Amino acid sequence: MMINSFNIPRITTLQLIAHRHILFLALGGLSAAIYLIGWLLPYNIFTLGFEPLLDINKLTRHQPLSQATFVFTYTALFALYYLAWRLCRGRASRSMWIAVIVVIVVINFLMLFLFPIGAADIFDNIIRGRMAIYHGLNPFYDVPHAIQSDPFYPYVAWVYYPSAYGALWELLASGLAWMAGDNFLATFFVFKLLNLAFYFSSILTIVAILNHLAPSRALQGVCFFALNPLVIYEIAGNGHNDIVMAFFILLAIYCLARRQFTLSLLALTAGAMIKFIPALLVPIFLAVMLRSLPTGKERWLFLSRSLFICAALVIVLYAPFWRGGDVLGIYRRSSLFTASLPSLAQAYLESFLGKHWSQQAVSWAALALTLTVVLMQTRRVWLAASSEAAIRSSTFVLLFYLIFSCLWFQQWYVIWTLALAALLPEGVMGRIAALITYTAPWKMIAFDFFLESSDVFLPRLLRELWLSISTFGMAWFYVLYIVWRRWKETHA
Repeated sequence: MMINSFNIPRITTLQLIAHRHILFLALGGLSAAIYLIGWLLPYNIFTLGFEPLLDINKLTRHQPLSQATFVFTYTALFALYYLAWRLCRGRASRSMWIAVIVVIVVINFLMLFLFPIGAADIFDNIIRGRMAIYHGLNPFYDVPHAIQSDPFYPYVAWVYYPSAYGALWELLASGLAWMAGDNFLATFFVFKLLNLAFYFSSILTIVAILNHLAPSRALQGVCFFALNPLVIYEIAGNGHNDIVMAFFILLAIYCLARRQFTLSLLALTAGAMIKFIPALLVPIFLAVMLRSLPTGKERWLFLSRSLFICAALVIVLYAPFWRGGDVLGIYRRSSLFTASLPSLAQAYLESFLGKHWSQQAVSWAALALTLTVVLMQTRRVWLAASSEAAIRSSTFVLLFYLIFSCLWFQQWYVIWTLALAALLPEGVMGRIAALITYTAPWKMIAFDFFLESSDVFLPRLLRELWLSISTFGMAWFYVLYIVWRRWKETHA
């Protein structure tokens, strides 16, 4: 059919749906090319070798063109990510699913060869696994500095700190170190491949959850999470283990939606044995579970049985490391502050209260604020009594924690919130989660490309102001805008 005097053929909606997998593959191919040219060619492990403690700051210091290329690459990838996500909305054909899977696999395969230029955490994980297997040390009490003869020691950044993770992660790290032996390249890839295994498991879990709750949004949810440039950069590229924790949260949601309540709590417990964050979500999940059971006797039996099983899991996991309560390491990093609202508050209060008391005051205030939000969301879920409400409230809690009460913020933390936001319909929380995945790396950009490269040393308060606004300024502004708009609507 021809329209208007220019004889332009009309493309119907059905034709666009039928051919959108081709458009998606084109966007995916362009994205893969940008990943390759912007990041992989200059920063792959074969080009850089294995020089200790390399990062993007050292590699681009006093090189404005390289720094601009890094920023342009990230921004361009986000623009393409947004376009790809829009193509995944609505009804999904088999060809569209195949196109999405192909793009995900190809890009992650490429990024597997990236040197971890964002952080040295993968080497910290490696050496703690080796501490337990090859040196007979306990990663919860001993520090990497005790094994300076280990070949991985020069690559470790946190040499004077014991593990900040849970027992499940340290057991996984020990197993991987045992599998890889002393082969440097094999160890490096084994740790990255474990994270990729949990990444793909998370994708499958997102599909399973959405097929159960909202099948029409399954492809959209997968694209929202799996093709996010920060997710790919931090998991396949830098090898961060936050995806392991995120997987267990998703698994807990899947079990909750299927009314497998004990398994859901067990999955949350396993996640907390990677990092403590899933423990914040336990009250929210319990609210749905207890409301779903009709009698007090059933609730009591469920609670006693589930708590016994979860406690047994914790005991079994920590048994190889146990030397007393210190093994939990709850307070070990409560004195670390960076790039957050609490770090800004602590930097301001330090001149009045001193370093110790300002840290104590801000950390306790942040904890109290977080727990207050958890209790408020638990009440909301108790009234709604649905797994959908639990997903929404869990996402809200994690977003609130990252944006307002996290003491020590790092960009890879946003993997948690994006994984949960992928399960939600389009809305405010999804937009906030996507927004902070874009703005979170600006902390690193502001620090590495400006503060560290500058000859002017800023006072800590000004440095924290710069970092926190660079990281969260847009999110804070957007949250204030939403609050103002809703206040206007209620008072109209």
